[in-house]
Amino acid sequence: MRILISGYKGFLGRHLLRAFKSSNRNFDIIPLTKSDFESSSLSSKIRKNDTIFHFAGVNRDLTEKTVYEKNEKINQTLYEELEKLNFTGNLYFTSSTQEESNTPYGIAKKKARIRFLNQSKKLSYNFHGIICPNLFGPFCKPNYNSFIATFCYQIINNVKPDLKENKKISLIYVNDLINKLMSSLSTNDKILIEDVTYEKKTGDILKLLNTFKKVYVDNDSYPNISSYFDQCLFNTFISYLDFENYFPKKYKVHEDNRGSFAELIRTFSMGQTSMSITKKNETRGNHFHTRKIERFSVINGRALVCIRELLSDKIIKFELDGSYPSYVDIPIWHTHNIKNIGDKDLITIFWINEHYEDKTADTYIEIV
Repeated sequence: MRILISGYKGFLGRHLLRAFKSSNRNFDIIPLTKSDFESSSLSSKIRKNDTIFHFAGVNRDLTEKTVYEKNEKINQTLYEELEKLNFTGNLYFTSSTQEESNTPYGIAKKKARIRFLNQSKKLSYNFHGIICPNLFGPFCKPNYNSFIATFCYQIINNVKPDLKENKKISLIYVNDLINKLMSSLSTNDKILIEDVTYEKKTGDILKLLNTFKKVYVDNDSYPNISSYFDQCLFNTFISYLDFENYFPKKYKVHEDNRGSFAELIRTFSMGQTSMSITKKNETRGNHFHTRKIERFSVINGRALVCIRELLSDKIIKFELDGSYPSYVDIPIWHTHNIKNIGDKDLITIFWINEHYEDKTADTYIEIV
């Protein structure tokens, strides 16, 4: 199946690319670039029965008028190409609940969605117009279009967020929206997102994020992440850490004539603890998770832990030595491994926030 994605470098587009990479299906992924929309090359890329995810858009610019004009141009360009092609494939278009407001962005999105909907009826292609509430998740750009991303970034960097109004707001986690889109590829059913939409007050979100900072960052413990929403929010929060410089973190070791003692993990939610012995020069891992929260604690031997974000070539490396017990937490969507680089057995304690189940293992093979 040929999949075309506009806005593939954006927050939603990159999460869709990660989902395709972790699926067991073969897709021919073709990016629709900014230059494609500004030249005649768009017509040479699109085929009559393609599946198109149209995420490209402009949220902010120098003026609101410019926001409207740029969005209108992007959407009108695609509309005209589909018209000339007599398109009969599938079009996924993400709009926004700002349609209900009178903002230039909302007006442009609503106008485009209705235009594509009417065109789909005329040309007989499958159209999915998703009116999306506030989208949040790891890697979202702060100070742009997600207040949660902005709050996370500010709190991590010890900047007090400015809560102007404690209002109720609709939220959707990016993985949940992506799962709906991926499911639709197989069924072509109408995409309904009400069951994965949350109504939360901005003040409550801020309070929870401040708790994450106090418990996780300031006190090296895991907060209560027993609910699914809290887990999504926590994974979003820690994605704004500077992992390369934040880890590894050494444990506080208490020593006396009997030997030594160190508290490894203090958590306020459920989890599972395991241990492994890794022989010299052997490597474990080379996989990633999309939701699981995981900690590697080296208590004996020497280890090299490598992590790489799924769509990046940059590998971050940490050396851990059991002589000074320390740990590294593994962020979601980062493939990771651990190698014994010492002369004796490597003993590692693994903690993960959920019990292991074969059917929901959330483990995807990917070489670091």
